[in-house]
Amino acid sequence: MGRTIKLLLLYFAYQLAFFGVLTGVFMLKNGVMEMPDMSGSGYMSVIMWAQFLSTLAIGLHVVLGKYVSVDVFKLRTSNKWAVLLVSSIFIVAMGLWTNYFSELAGLPDNMKDVFEQMMNNPLGVISIVVMAPLVEELLFRGAIQGHLMRKWKMPYLGIVVSSLIFGVVHGNPAQIPFAFVVGMALGWMYYLTGSLIPGMLMHFINNGSSVLLYFLSGDPDATMISSLGDDGAISLAVVGMILTIVCIFIIRKKVVKESVQWNEENN
Repeated sequence: MGRTIKLLLLYFAYQLAFFGVLTGVFMLKNGVMEMPDMSGSGYMSVIMWAQFLSTLAIGLHVVLGKYVSVDVFKLRTSNKWAVLLVSSIFIVAMGLWTNYFSELAGLPDNMKDVFEQMMNNPLGVISIVVMAPLVEELLFRGAIQGHLMRKWKMPYLGIVVSSLIFGVVHGNPAQIPFAFVVGMALGWMYYLTGSLIPGMLMHFINNGSSVLLYFLSGDPDATMISSLGDDGAISLAVVGMILTIVCIFIIRKKVVKESVQWNEENN
């Protein structure tokens, strides 16, 4: 776990460094001695830049530090387009039932206001839709999960632990269970294919659909239940669960028939 802890410390260190430096510059420039109000548009831009740059920094660190090999950017299968298509359907189907159960759980959403402000900032949208799928897959699946699967010789334990870390790192009660479940799906795809491409695509679709629905709904507080009613929401969730099971079967039996062999030399 030493390497995993090191990477997590680096992940938070980059965030603290960029937030600290940019906040300090903002305070000096504006002649203030107290922490700025996050609701202010000027300081929110600082937060967006800090988030963007810290994410970029850890991504570059993982790649340049060779925590992943170039092979993770390749999808070595004759059925690559089928893998990508079914993976896309898989994550959409998962979203139908995971969002429903997240609403039923009613866990506090401590990031709601921040998310809404990010939606109104182009850099925030880029961070959510583009940077997060790329860098989080490199870090949590490629560098952390890949390492744990090789070291422990127990791939599924590596998937579970890395997914737990992925969920907890989000730090928002409303997101943690959802991130854990999605992390399991992303981790499973990485385990089967040895490539981060399917996971990056799935992550992009997951985050991108959240942003798209936010803009299309016209109501930031809209939920599946409020929009479709109890019967409509549960029906859609059931359809999502059925599609999820079908996708798992197709991926395992028809598309990716043999898993990548994970060992010390495999990255």
